[in-house]
Amino acid sequence: MSFREWHDRWWNARIVEPHTLRGDASSIKNHVMPHWADWEMRAITRMDVQSWIRTLVERGTGASAVKRAYNLTSSIMRAAVDDDILAVTPCRSIDLPQIAVKPPQWFTLDQAQSILDELPAAWRTMCLLGFYTGLRWGELSGLHRHRIDQRRSRLFVVEVNTKSGIKEYPKSSKSRREVPLPPHVLETLERHIHRLDRDALVFTTITKGRSGRRLDDGNWRRQTWWPTVEDAYYFDSDGEQQLVPHYPPHSMRHTCASWLVQKGVSLYEVQHLLGHESFQTTQRYAHLQPDAHKAVLGAWERMDAPLLVGE
Repeated sequence: MSFREWHDRWWNARIVEPHTLRGDASSIKNHVMPHWADWEMRAITRMDVQSWIRTLVERGTGASAVKRAYNLTSSIMRAAVDDDILAVTPCRSIDLPQIAVKPPQWFTLDQAQSILDELPAAWRTMCLLGFYTGLRWGELSGLHRHRIDQRRSRLFVVEVNTKSGIKEYPKSSKSRREVPLPPHVLETLERHIHRLDRDALVFTTITKGRSGRRLDDGNWRRQTWWPTVEDAYYFDSDGEQQLVPHYPPHSMRHTCASWLVQKGVSLYEVQHLLGHESFQTTQRYAHLQPDAHKAVLGAWERMDAPLLVGE
């Protein structure tokens, strides 16, 4: 059986979200099929896969694109093993290019306040909630009225707004979680929701004639977020007026985590607050901990005779 034949059977049996399918189809078309389409499945060895990875890297394919193409190929091969087409997958012990981890982009308190002040009034509560809870945009726009526990000052993250509609997180997912609300955030939120039906979405469209509909990520960014950020100014430490950094809405989530870590909240607590599946994701904020370099600096201070440079 050729790779193309098995791929077609595998593809038609998949159950994934439509937007995931589109991204996967592009990766397979550009990086997988041009190389593997006519290979016989049983002829592909581990070294063949490693050579393919090297070819992609030498062509200048980005590390993330290489990883996606490899993961898709690995899934195809694992399915072939499960279906007794192959005895063992050739996708094992493969060296992949390292994906550079970018430091999280977060706003200072002054920058965040400038954004809130510049936002149209209808969206200030939503973004205040984003800064103080670290909810993903899809979680904010998928929040329902009955998920807010006013008595305990908590909200529950259960649903998420996706391109395919409102979806519930699996019960086993760490993304499904309880998030505490500071008193002033709860007070602002209560003013926003007091007229909403129990099962209503908390944040919806406000355009005349189209109000009350589920928010669209792209439209909200284009019509609300980017115009706000482009008009928001703050004063830096030298008293100079500066434009707020051109960061996307997801940076509200990074901002929440960054502020908490700087105030001494443990990375373990931040992981559970944000619903990170992997602790490695949370470790991006470790350098912001107040005592991040305490041990290192303490060791230098304990040296008997420090190095000196004469004037």
